[in-house]
Order: sequence, then C-alpha cells, then structure tokens
Amino acid sequence: MTLQRFWWALGVLIVGAALYVCLVPGQELPVALEWNDKLSHFAGHGLMALYFSGIVARRSWWKILVFLVMFGIAIELAQYFMHAGREGDPRDVVANSIGALLGLGAGWIGLSRWPEWIARLLRLSRRATQ
Repeated sequence: MTLQRFWWALGVLIVGAALYVCLVPGQELPVALEWNDKLSHFAGHGLMALYFSGIVARRSWWKILVFLVMFGIAIELAQYFMHAGREGDPRDVVANSIGALLGLGAGWIGLSRWPEWIARLLRLSRRATQ
C-alpha cells in the first residue's frame, strides 16, 4: 500500500470517528470529548480541513470546504431528528464552517506539507536503523 493510499484510508477513519462522536447519544459521549461545544466543532472541522489539505491538490481545496460544510449540516440535521440527547444547532454549522476555513488557511500558509514532513522523518528513521 502506498503512503498516499494510507493517508486516504486514515482520512476515511477520521471522518468516521467524527461522525460517531457527533452522533453518539449525549449520555454515551466520552468525558474526554466534553469540550465547549462550539470549540469542539471548530477544532474538529479545522483539523479535518488541515488533514485533507495535505492529501488533496490545492486547486481542489474548495471540495474539502464544500464537503466539510455539507458534513456539518448533515450532522446537525441528524442530531435534530435523532432525539437521542443531542440537539441540532445552526451555530454549530457556523463553527464547523469557520473551523474548516481556518484549517484550509493553515494549510495555505504551509502546514499542508505535513505528509512531506512525515515521509522525510520516515526516511531519516529508516537510514538511522540501517
């Protein structure tokens, strides 16, 4: 498996984990994840945007933004209709969107090079063990 495929597989797992955390009934939410609600939406979408900015070509970053905004809307609609101790909140969609924009902004200033940095570290550690 190439490193690129690994990053995509990990990205799918990250989105799945985010979906689980956002849709698990409120009383089952792990205590470690009970941050300020808006801050958690902001940080989660920002980190996902930054993550995907490292594996998606810059000309296609708009797709990351569209996906994350639509993902956030879908989560809030699901929370609204689930009636399982979670509430859909339009302000969460705003926090998600701002987080995604700032995550892409962090990618724009250079943090999207994280896969390159990791590959370099792996090469260095492989050389050190030889």
